[in-house]
Amino acid sequence: MQQSILKEAVKTGERVAEQFTASKEAVTGAWDDTKHFVKRTNRSIEHLLGDAKYNIKRAPLRSVAIAFGAGAIVGVVISRSVKQ
Repeated sequence: MQQSILKEAVKTGERVAEQFTASKEAVTGAWDDTKHFVKRTNRSIEHLLGDAKYNIKRAPLRSVAIAFGAGAIVGVVISRSVKQ
């Protein structure tokens, strides 16, 4: 009886160790995916900022007009949502 209990305890310990290893690998994979996502996002933001700076230098008046128009639209939307 003690031997069967001991064998079951060993099997259970092995299963726990396997599950722990699988969990560790899953977390490591998710962490790696997150790091890659952050790096790609940072690169995309840097490219967008570079493009924006280039467009502002190339056409400053148009950039100011677009910013003014966007601000006016946001202001109208916010003021209408506050009234309702």
